[in-house]
Amino acid sequence: MSALEFQRILSLSKYILFQKGASAIVTIRIAVPRSLDLPSALSFSFFLAKAEQADEFLFDFSQTRHLEPFPMLLVSSEIRRLANRFPGTKTSCTNFRHMTYAGHMGFFQAFGLDFGKAPGEANGSRRYLPLKLFRCEQLIQSAVRKGVEVGNELEGESQHMAEMLCGSDSGAVFETLSYSVREMMRNVVEHSKATQFGICAQFWPSMNRVEVAILDRGIGLRKSLENNPHIDASNDKRAINYALMPAVSGKAFKGARRRQRGPWANSGFGLYMTSRICRNGGTFFVASGDTGMLLTKKSEAKRYFDCIFGGTAIRMVVRTDQLADLKDALEVYRNEGYLIQNRYKEIVSIDPSSASLMLSQDFDLSVWDRILAKLKGTR
Repeated sequence: MSALEFQRILSLSKYILFQKGASAIVTIRIAVPRSLDLPSALSFSFFLAKAEQADEFLFDFSQTRHLEPFPMLLVSSEIRRLANRFPGTKTSCTNFRHMTYAGHMGFFQAFGLDFGKAPGEANGSRRYLPLKLFRCEQLIQSAVRKGVEVGNELEGESQHMAEMLCGSDSGAVFETLSYSVREMMRNVVEHSKATQFGICAQFWPSMNRVEVAILDRGIGLRKSLENNPHIDASNDKRAINYALMPAVSGKAFKGARRRQRGPWANSGFGLYMTSRICRNGGTFFVASGDTGMLLTKKSEAKRYFDCIFGGTAIRMVVRTDQLADLKDALEVYRNEGYLIQNRYKEIVSIDPSSASLMLSQDFDLSVWDRILAKLKGTR
């Protein structure tokens, strides 16, 4: 986040001093932005991560009118983390009762305010999926009791989300999205070491737009990839670029011990496929550690954001009016993914700049050919 953006958020907050005897009580009144979309939510969460201790944090929602799924997950999580960071500080809210939609979605109760529904309490519909929290250990134990893989436990939830994304419960688009969402949820359970994760989604028919958000507070992408000796994930920016490459994983790589087989084996294709699907008219955002990355169509490439985020947060935006074109592209994405996978087996190790360039060019295979030629020429 730029210094200008940080100062803009800071200007929305006021310190209020109350004199009580010989000591002053410091209340930090925090004005929540009018519209909580991706950029404002990232700036706001950055501000909360930098907040200093006080006697009370008072969140003022008087101006807030718009709240999307990803900001619901991110901001509610950051408010709870702020309260946990300063356990002796009172955290309260004011001017929030007009936000009945956010209350119904479980936003307020997610960080401890008794207003609206609890996460997972509202049923949702084909238009929206309220904020819902999953405990990883419960999912694992449930899968063990049934004698199935964790992926099977997540099948129903991922299919529900995929159906909202594409408006259908069958076909190539549904199957691919169901796989991608399921893979990301499964990765949280198997790789993140998080105790729980949250999901939230919304469909706006008049805007031909669907947004799905998934957030966990686990070890993050950099830590999860550190066991792979063929990549240099030494910082969060590099780790994010690697994580979106096809067949890159912290567990499945050349020389790794293979333990899992079958349809839920670690293929490393979940983030790759989903990011490419979203870039077909939509966007894909992922944040982990100190870096956030927004992927759009090839002509606009990608944009980085400064973050302070422990774990991994993903936001997928799909344009439903372009799904007909997407159906024809699915096979191309899959084939290109396998082709790229086979090609970088030739060099074993992928350097960070190559991974970043491939993402910028939306996996243009001619770019990959030039990368390989350059690498082979330097040997």
